[in-house]
Amino acid sequence: MPSSHESSTAGLRRARFSPPRAPAVMVERARLVSQIDESNAQLTLICAPAGFGKSTLMQQLRRHLEARGLGTIWLAVEPADNDLGHLVQSLTTAVEGVLGGPAQSPTPGLYAISAKPSQGGAAELIERLSLSEMPVTLFLDDLELIVDREVWAFVQRLLANLDMHHRMVVASRVGPSLALGRMRAHGQLLELDHGELRFTPQETETFLARQNVGAPLIRALQQHTEGWPAVLQLAAVAIGGIRGADALRSISGTSDGIAEYLAQEILDSRSAPQRDFLLRSASLGQFCAELCDAALERSDSDEMIAQIMRDNLLLTPIDAQQRWYRYHPVLADFLRSRLAHGTKEDLIRLHRRAATWTAAHGFMSEAFTHALAADDQALAADLLEASAMDNLHSGRVADTARAIAMLPDTEVYRRPRLLRAAAFAAIFAHRYDAARRYMDIIQQIDDRAMKDDETVAMHLMLLGWTDSIPDLLGAVEELRAKANRFGQFTAGLVGNARAFCHIALGEYVEAERDLTQARQACEPIDALYVLSYSACFAAAIELNVGQLAVARAALETSFNRTIDGGQRYGSAGAVVATYLAECLYEANELDACQTLVDDYMPIVVETGLPDHLITLHRIAARLDFLRGHADAGHAVLVRLGEIGARRGLRRLTAVAWLERSYVALRNKDIESARRALANGRDMTLWKSIGAFNPHANEIDDVEIADFRMRLATGEGGQALPDVRAERQAAESAGRRRRALRLLFLESLALDAAGHCHDADAAFDQAVLRATENGMVRVLADESWIASSLALRSTLTGKPHIVALLRELGESPVPPTASERRDTSSAQAGKASRLTTREVQILRLVWKGSSNKAIARALFLSENTVETHLRRVFEKLGTRNRTQAAAVAHEAGVI
Repeated sequence: MPSSHESSTAGLRRARFSPPRAPAVMVERARLVSQIDESNAQLTLICAPAGFGKSTLMQQLRRHLEARGLGTIWLAVEPADNDLGHLVQSLTTAVEGVLGGPAQSPTPGLYAISAKPSQGGAAELIERLSLSEMPVTLFLDDLELIVDREVWAFVQRLLANLDMHHRMVVASRVGPSLALGRMRAHGQLLELDHGELRFTPQETETFLARQNVGAPLIRALQQHTEGWPAVLQLAAVAIGGIRGADALRSISGTSDGIAEYLAQEILDSRSAPQRDFLLRSASLGQFCAELCDAALERSDSDEMIAQIMRDNLLLTPIDAQQRWYRYHPVLADFLRSRLAHGTKEDLIRLHRRAATWTAAHGFMSEAFTHALAADDQALAADLLEASAMDNLHSGRVADTARAIAMLPDTEVYRRPRLLRAAAFAAIFAHRYDAARRYMDIIQQIDDRAMKDDETVAMHLMLLGWTDSIPDLLGAVEELRAKANRFGQFTAGLVGNARAFCHIALGEYVEAERDLTQARQACEPIDALYVLSYSACFAAAIELNVGQLAVARAALETSFNRTIDGGQRYGSAGAVVATYLAECLYEANELDACQTLVDDYMPIVVETGLPDHLITLHRIAARLDFLRGHADAGHAVLVRLGEIGARRGLRRLTAVAWLERSYVALRNKDIESARRALANGRDMTLWKSIGAFNPHANEIDDVEIADFRMRLATGEGGQALPDVRAERQAAESAGRRRRALRLLFLESLALDAAGHCHDADAAFDQAVLRATENGMVRVLADESWIASSLALRSTLTGKPHIVALLRELGESPVPPTASERRDTSSAQAGKASRLTTREVQILRLVWKGSSNKAIARALFLSENTVETHLRRVFEKLGTRNRTQAAAVAHEAGVI
């Protein structure tokens, strides 16, 4: 049997996943329950200040839905949910409690942080809900506690991907930071504010019926409280006080003032021991009798709680065993304000005792909070040291980083385990300056600590994520001689890091040897994280030497392996998806490429190396521009620049400017292109990289951006010698993909110089080389200045040559306002309920793909594709795939 300690801990942890116990005296809000139930809205937003019965209304709605056999999921939000990883874990636990399914085995060791990022868990959760055949309503209470932008973005994405037979009901004291305009316009949003939640005169009469209150007093209370449920409950308690109803007959003023008056009346009417208990227990937040006995230094907390419950004094049990309680916010705020007038030293000692008790009973987060409230930073640091690594293992990176930031550096530095956790948290939270500082302190304290597996891994990750490629190569060369000291995972990490550097130097043979060693170290332990990077770096080499088909096949094999290993949305899946997206983009398979961008962009932003961030953002922006979504494309580039500025990654900011120059040239905006190129040139940055040319800049670097500018401004002839020299250098180094783009630009320079025959020959040669290897975008992305050469080309015959020439002869222009489809509001309303995955599938249906081909392109099972299509038919009111794709196309969704 579980101990009392274990039962208490588990009971409080489970309390978040079910609503608080219903009040003893409760008014049934049948009119509101019916309004919500009969609505077709996918989101019901209940927004009102504390005390208007939001949670009670959701309790009654939940009971009503369950009586009809419908599934419900409940989560009471807590401040720790401002860490996306924590919220996703909380929601996953709540969902599994209803939909079932075993939780995946956690990845052992600290590498769990890398294996399953919070954005990956978010993607898995959204997919899990979207595929559920069981209709469920998700209740989120206390949503006002969320302030983190990343968490709000996840809630928005969750809402956008809820299937039509799922619903969400949220309660908040303030309006949520969600974009609700489209849902409101299409009738998918039901909003209830404090006006709807106020008690009607009849509900007030029902509520006070047991108090033997006459009609005149009921009318007076209704008028002065304006039907505010919590204040009416305070009034009901006050009626039995010392002065009773006589005092209430004379009340006047605003409902806020009346609430404070009534709370004071109730407090004054209590006995001295109970008054003391009310005031001091309110400082604890959530509490049980044992915690109160320890923190308040008394032995009668059980009796006190029982008496407060009998008096119906706005105290609510929050767990099934009714061991844990909290005061209603209206009363709690009042009690805490009164307690603040007391002696500060008494309150500090109370919180210190609470910290000791909660830590002893396994509530480490609560213990840390109490220690800080006690202004005992040493105790807080001790408590955090004991739990920080466990928090990191479970994915609570941001939460841990914030907690460490609350402590003075001196307290962190003197605790080796906390210092190491601080370094890891700072790295994964992309606070690189702090991470470097922590790593320096670790080395100063004990130089030997820098040589163990964990710290070596930290050091390599920090150098990789901060784009310190020359330093990274120096570090791995030094470690190479000590490789036999490390475990297999770290040995694989070292091999991959060295290969990454050699790829950037164009030393592909050396890089392939490094990758072989990394695989040999990690295959026996099936270290997917390392092996996925190995596969991607090997594919990058194949792509650079022009072997697109080989690169794609290797990446598809690796991607399937990550899926089989449960890492589809882990860091391993995300890095493979990035390189695979690059291959699909190169092959001009833009719909499949868009799917990977949609699915993995948030995960790559969280866990990707600078190369991955650049590659995926560049592809995302170009896809938007190709489809005529210029605003979205510019927004992608702005975000890339902002990430670079926020993390101190200058290459990201520079590439964003280079890409803006490219876009401006396509739009014939020469002045904007010049300005952007000047910002992207950042010669101190590119000189610091030296001989390294990272993969993400292989065919889009400063030199190529400069050649484009010279071609667009009539200086192509003068640029010819420079373009030719750069192309010859690329060919000599075996960098065939780069050489191919430069050959294409050389043909344009030859044409600009008046060497038409040579230009035509170079152009045809570039087209033939590209088509031999299935490449398209390496040339097509320069089609804006190549249409005349494409029209002059004498190449004929094979369909893929003709297709590439057609691509090169056209200059995609966004549709004008008059050309855009005029969609009816009914069509738009239906289509607005399609999830991201359903849109991805319909894009491929519109292109004529079979279910089997769609499954292969999206790495899904055919059954999953069929499930999504059934829901699409239901949403769009169609009977088959062709009709559904046509409706979606007419509605402008695809």
